[in-house]
Amino acid sequence: MKKGIYKLSVDCGRSGDLEGVFIATDVQVKALIDSKIEVYFGEILGKHSEVYGAIEKKEVKLLTQDINAIEVVEKYNLSNGVNPFDYGFINFEIKGVNIEDITVGEVIDLLIKSSKK
Repeated sequence: MKKGIYKLSVDCGRSGDLEGVFIATDVQVKALIDSKIEVYFGEILGKHSEVYGAIEKKEVKLLTQDINAIEVVEKYNLSNGVNPFDYGFINFEIKGVNIEDITVGEVIDLLIKSSKK
């Protein structure tokens, strides 16, 4: 698992765009995309916008895996905008596991952990 700085760019049509820069591992990003979990952003683009959906590969770009850059972003809290791992989700279940009231990031970590068994 290698950490990286990623950029999220989601086109929501005429409602607007979601953008963010965040740190995650390559395994977390792959699991996010492969699981097709629908991230629930709520009314992030204004009242009644109700934005949700699975994150596609074309919407996430690896900016760098340079350890020095990652350390600077972490040290000075330079992540900004939308981080899909920080939001809730809809229409997703893990058989035999209660995943109510947790974030997408926590679900992804559970999926990664269960795949290692």
